[in-house]
Amino acid sequence: MKIFFNSLVLLTCLNLTACKVKDPNEGKPDEQTQVAISDREKLLAGSANISFTITDENQTPLSNISVTLAGQSYQSDSDGTISVSNLAYGNHAIMVEQTGYFPRASIVVNQPDSSTTTVQLQTKASSSKSLLFAGDTMFGRRYLDPNLKTMGTSIPDVTDALIHPDTAGADSIAITADVAALFENADFASVNLESPVTTNPATVHPTKEFSFFSLPDSLQGLTEIGIDYVGLGNNHIYDYLQSGLEDTLIEVSNAGLLHSGAGLDETQAMTTVSKTLEDITLVLFAATSITGTEHEYSYIADTEKGGAANLTNSDTVKSSLEEQDSSQFIIAQMHGGDEYTYSPSSYIGSRFEALSKQNTDLLIAHHPHVAQGFAVYNDIPAVLGLGNFVFDQPRLDTLLGVAVMIDLNTETQTVNRAFAYPIFVEDYKPRFTTGFLTHYLLRRLAEFSDDNITLIPRDNYGEVYFSQNQATKSTTDVTIEVNSNSDIIDLRQYAPSSAAFVSEIEVTSGELSSMVFGRDIMVFGDFEDWDNDSEAFEVSRWDHTSDSVFPCTDQPYAGIQALCSSRDEFDNTPSIIPFRHTMRVMELTDENGDPLLSKDFSFYGYLQSENGGKIDALLSYTTEIDDLTFSQHKIDVSEGGDQAWHAFSHDFSLPSDEFTLGPKELPPRGVKLQFRHYAPSTGEAISRLDNVALISWQDAISLDNGLWQTEKMHGFDFLKISASDDTSVKITFTLLD
Repeated sequence: MKIFFNSLVLLTCLNLTACKVKDPNEGKPDEQTQVAISDREKLLAGSANISFTITDENQTPLSNISVTLAGQSYQSDSDGTISVSNLAYGNHAIMVEQTGYFPRASIVVNQPDSSTTTVQLQTKASSSKSLLFAGDTMFGRRYLDPNLKTMGTSIPDVTDALIHPDTAGADSIAITADVAALFENADFASVNLESPVTTNPATVHPTKEFSFFSLPDSLQGLTEIGIDYVGLGNNHIYDYLQSGLEDTLIEVSNAGLLHSGAGLDETQAMTTVSKTLEDITLVLFAATSITGTEHEYSYIADTEKGGAANLTNSDTVKSSLEEQDSSQFIIAQMHGGDEYTYSPSSYIGSRFEALSKQNTDLLIAHHPHVAQGFAVYNDIPAVLGLGNFVFDQPRLDTLLGVAVMIDLNTETQTVNRAFAYPIFVEDYKPRFTTGFLTHYLLRRLAEFSDDNITLIPRDNYGEVYFSQNQATKSTTDVTIEVNSNSDIIDLRQYAPSSAAFVSEIEVTSGELSSMVFGRDIMVFGDFEDWDNDSEAFEVSRWDHTSDSVFPCTDQPYAGIQALCSSRDEFDNTPSIIPFRHTMRVMELTDENGDPLLSKDFSFYGYLQSENGGKIDALLSYTTEIDDLTFSQHKIDVSEGGDQAWHAFSHDFSLPSDEFTLGPKELPPRGVKLQFRHYAPSTGEAISRLDNVALISWQDAISLDNGLWQTEKMHGFDFLKISASDDTSVKITFTLLD
């Protein structure tokens, strides 16, 4: 019996992440861990006096500007300066709303060695109106029950849900609170409402894989922040068939929201709605190309039933648009394309082209759940894809959307420019961003925009012009020595700013065998806090719930924070440090619109340890959906001991598409990652990770007489260079202003 009991204890221990044998020194503090924890606790409890300047776009200080910061009101002095005493360390939302300037939702960063110094306003002419568009929105499914994949015929009431039926209004207001200020101060605001609205979900679509609904009180999450209009022309508006659509039209109208894009028959669905803003009238049209005609109950309206307006009915769409008064400003919103892609499908591209010739003034698209950039079609500006705004998808590639504020000249009825605000949908709640996270998305949006676009990254938004060469440029050169083998160059280490991009590469001595650009698809491996919610210095994309894993600020490699793991010789099992998301192959296309899949990767990052135990990483190769696993691979990251900060890397490729899993025959498309930190042989150990990346190698570079150049901004942050001899490479970074 005693032997059996000891075996049971051992087996139980092996399944725990922080299991110990008896430690004779238990109760004594782990000195290294306590230092790291104490340093971060001091930061979280700390504050500082800061000052920053309010300026216009010409860097001229602006006096008597009223701002709201951390819930308090301030006014700039004669030098444009605002001084704040004892401001807690962290990120703080700031809102500036001043006559003569566009509303500005920004983030003031307050850190011991770094803080915001300037908040820049953009002049708003008396003839300008601000039109704000955000993406896919719903308050159902995982908002009501975190474990749901689809919804049925009952209303969930779950303790740990974000929305509860009895408090749906207040709960939904809380969800949108962190982005409220910008929407409240826009002249007009719109979202794509991708959900029926009902309290009677009895008629769920019988054959659709994913259906969901939102409760009527949840619309307060939109009305409270000043949303004026919701587009209903999408593939989910008919999830609860005719009854659900009837409820939706009633509830949306009762909430005071204008709407178009769906109706009880085809004529009603194609009908536009208008909104007058003083001396200009907006006309709003919405439709979807996702028709659902493969089902018995399609998603689109016809003469016999309700549904969404059918974008594929080209003649009816053309007639609906061309009958509008051309003296009004006509906005067409399209719902279609391929989900989780980074540029419009060829079909949606053709619809942009067609609609731009059909009496429209502005084109907006959504559905892929991924922000897709900007374009111009026949002189008509287009927002190619807004991504998510309020949506419950845990997919990593859907967490960054964009809200776009259009600067509309009401005298000429033309778009002057736009302001693109990245939206981080953190745990299903939209936040504004700053710093690297803002620049990461903006550089990618510029890369996938057409060549007519100028996009200038700012601290927490991008300034977008629908014409070329609207920015001044500054450049920085660095020279890098490459060994006579294959090297990964982390461009983040050399760039003057995360807003800068590589515009020129020149081989100044030696010769390169090959060179390829890579981008980080993990995004959240720097362990920094880039959003505007109230939780300071959070690390939300990594699971660090174990007591032995924690964010630490005492010795980061870069920025203000790393991720630490502590072990001692009495720990029988490793610390487990999982990244919370599957990292998926980017869905790209070549010049002909054919799929272009880059399945070559490098796992990369930086490590430091003090008497550290061994560290390895477990990579799982999975399907894009359902997380079916093809195989797992262990990578040795560190043998432990005392190690200064240094880079680690491992190259790998996903399996061939000839291998598939599940009834859908899904190919390899995803990677899951977890670190494991083992106990040291003696004593106490602490190890730190920072700037971890999963690099997708995507774009081979061809040199012309040893030179490569581009004018187009892009999102590549890594280079892999192979050289037969020692080689010198000059890299030029460009910043736009």
